Amino acid sequence: MRTLAWAVTAIALTIGTAGLARTTYCFGQDQSNPEQLKKLYGDALAQLKAAQDRKNELATQNEQLTAKVAELQKQLDQARSEMVELKRQDAENAEKTFYLRSYHAAWQTFIDRYPELKARWKHFLDRDVLAAGNEMPTLPDPEWPLTVTE
Repeated sequence: MRTLAWAVTAIALTIGTAGLARTTYCFGQDQSNPEQLKKLYGDALAQLKAAQDRKNELATQNEQLTAKVAELQKQLDQARSEMVELKRQDAENAEKTFYLRSYHAAWQTFIDRYPELKARWKHFLDRDVLAAGNEMPTLPDPEWPLTVTE
């Protein structure tokens, strides 16, 4: 345990001495002429100004991209709502289609049971009452509500 403490102390003293030597070496370098310091100061100011300009440019781009993201989010929400509406319509149409198909199948089954009715139905469909050139079927009394019987 004592040897570990001696080793840590020796390493700490070595690092401290090396750090002290480095700082004294740095202090020895500070003897620059004023022209060089002004140039370094001007360069630092130019770099700072360029960094601030770039920061402002990036902030502007960020605002533009944020606006674009908001617009795209709005379009996405609109597309999702349209998709929900289309799914609802699809389900509704599927229900109507099922009803019409089942009704038609029931009608076919019914009409197949009664051949005489099937023949009359076929004749009715072949006549096409509403086609141009065909006479309208006669009604018992076309002026029924207005007729006076004596």
